[in-house]
Amino acid sequence: MKNISLTSDTVKHIGRVVYDDPALWLTQSGSGFSFRFMGRKLDIIFGCDDDSYKEELSRNKPRIAVRVNGRYRIKKIISYDCERYSIVSSDHETDADVEIIKLSEAAFSLAYAKVETDDDAVVIPAPTRPKRIGFIGDSITCGYGVDDSNTESDFSTETQNAMKSYAWKTAEMLGTECAMFSYSGYGIISGWTADGNRNTREVLPPHYDKTCHSYKKANGRDLDAEKWDHSLLPCDIIVVNLGTNDNSFCTVNDGAFDEFEAAYYVFLQTVHRCHPEAFIIASIGIIPISAELTDRISKAVERFKKNDSQRISEFRFTGQNGDLGFGSNWHPSEDTHEYAAEEFAEYIRSLGIL
Repeated sequence: MKNISLTSDTVKHIGRVVYDDPALWLTQSGSGFSFRFMGRKLDIIFGCDDDSYKEELSRNKPRIAVRVNGRYRIKKIISYDCERYSIVSSDHETDADVEIIKLSEAAFSLAYAKVETDDDAVVIPAPTRPKRIGFIGDSITCGYGVDDSNTESDFSTETQNAMKSYAWKTAEMLGTECAMFSYSGYGIISGWTADGNRNTREVLPPHYDKTCHSYKKANGRDLDAEKWDHSLLPCDIIVVNLGTNDNSFCTVNDGAFDEFEAAYYVFLQTVHRCHPEAFIIASIGIIPISAELTDRISKAVERFKKNDSQRISEFRFTGQNGDLGFGSNWHPSEDTHEYAAEEFAEYIRSLGIL
């Protein structure tokens, strides 16, 4: 058996991943890699960061999926520092298209993957789609609770599934690559707050230029301290879906709407700096927010259009109302994500920018 070095010359990198010879660390929701395998034996070894491995509870551990020829072979939480899975074991040469995706978000856990094959096997990158959409968001973009229909369930990475989120589904419908940067509970000026006090711990903009914002380390490596090279993931469209959590703060604090509007505009400038060729879509929903916050996002978009670039638009998702069910903690169900992706994909097609 031989180790496969998971560089971009060998496999297609999906989203923000970090090479750690010969392994690849999967960070963000929807990050991973894919490849064509030609050989007799293929094993994939997974592990999680040291802190997650030591935790007794599984609710913060990384969740991954393996698809072979478009069908799921593995979908599970990684609980240990080394878990080996046999994907192909045959007496004759076999061809297989393999995709490995991290289903859970980066904040609470990281996962690594290694690939081992028989000595004569060949591994080549999966074809790269010509366009890429980047999604910046919160729990909605993460696919929070989409694999759980109990509205009273608490947060758990076990029920997160990036591949069922509107973001992943939209990219699939449009035939584009998908790159996600999303954190549950995060906002522009405040994360989710139950008591109206500002939540400064869960604010997204300061982290966008980092390789990965996480409370965990990748084999001792602090990805929070590393600057991300945005040229590694050139995007044709960047979708910003933030504000849902800010809403819990802004609606009960004087002057917060003004502060949010100004900060949202500055973040649009940051996105434009990082992706100067990308068309930006400021999206609102799927969980309904106040009319005032919606209006402030619109004003920030108009200011950006006037002062910075015309390559921006606003899209408002149909707000969930329960008709299509809920995921855990009143988050969107898979059917809701599917509906949102269909209307969003139709809107993007209408722009004629892909």
